[in-house]
Amino acid sequence: MLIGEYEHSLDVKGRLIMPVKLREDIGDKFIMTKGLDGCLFGFSRRRMEKF
Repeated sequence: MLIGEYEHSLDVKGRLIMPVKLREDIGDKFIMTKGLDGCLFGFSRRRMEKF
């Protein structure tokens, strides 16, 4: 589980640019969804399939 605050930005096409540390831990393909209190939740595809 990854917990913390991370700075992010969007590219000119509106895509989220993930910090390298998160990409290494969560993998190349993942699901992002709106979480609680204005947070984003990110799940690896494998973790989401278990959910």
